[in-house]
Amino acid sequence: MSEPAVLIATAKVRSGKEDAFATWKAHHDTIIAKFPGFISSDIMPPGEHSDAWTIVLNFKSHDLLTDWQQSKERGALIAELLPLLRGGDIGEAMQRETPQAAQPGTNVTQVILSKIRPGMEDAYRAWAARIQKAQSLYPGYRGMYLQPPSSNDGHWTTLLRYDTAAHLEEWMAAPERAELLKESEAFIESEELMRLATSFPGWVPINPVTGKGPPDWKTAMLVLLGLFPVVMLELRFLSPVLKSLGLHASLATFIGNALSVAATSFIAMPLFVRWFGWWLFPADNSTWRATSKGVAVLVLLFALEVAALWRLLPW
Repeated sequence: MSEPAVLIATAKVRSGKEDAFATWKAHHDTIIAKFPGFISSDIMPPGEHSDAWTIVLNFKSHDLLTDWQQSKERGALIAELLPLLRGGDIGEAMQRETPQAAQPGTNVTQVILSKIRPGMEDAYRAWAARIQKAQSLYPGYRGMYLQPPSSNDGHWTTLLRYDTAAHLEEWMAAPERAELLKESEAFIESEELMRLATSFPGWVPINPVTGKGPPDWKTAMLVLLGLFPVVMLELRFLSPVLKSLGLHASLATFIGNALSVAATSFIAMPLFVRWFGWWLFPADNSTWRATSKGVAVLVLLFALEVAALWRLLPW
């Protein structure tokens, strides 16, 4: 039985080309979905300490992934992508899954972006080997992949896989991991965590200590806070323009949705995550108070948005 394979690609998108990149990614996913052996495609936007997008492709085997890399379809997609990138190239690394990997769709992956202090790369490699040995002894471990940065000022990328979210969280909350993280403070300048198996991947950070993100209902409230005014403004100003151009309702709706998603992903959510960080990740001794205060503030903001846009559209 062949082993699944993973391709990790990183790309730095030129300023002002984010919408074009989002359109390219949608086209990419449509093409690759029809390719033999394709399982899934995940994407992680740049975080606070990283300016590169990360794309993770999963295939049923190493050979099928290689076929995709050498295909004319992928060649055409890369040709479309390169003009959108700073430096005009992408970084790629291929990984075979471990032999005991679970069936597609059962694994959960923790992505860790680590900024290493200059000159401390060897210490980090030695530490990474020790933490890999420790986490491999926990139930459900499915392997770890470590990718060095493509430039001296880049981030190291770690993909940590477990068979279930519960097993991953057991390791992320383990006292042994907490002790190893204390040691890493000497050579890790900053770190970001993202989990691929989440309801809102890439929109909210994950607590580096617990490895957990905020409750989905909190993220959903922030998404609604940003999405509602965008949709209202589109209905008022964009929809009449698209209608006057004679576009079909399906195409016009797609354009509106694409702009809504882009505005929410690249403008609203980064700002809201920064402003409401105290609510998404409250201190242990003030969880109830912070949660209640955050909900009250958001309800007030919802009311203000509705009031401000009340007369925007005829009823």
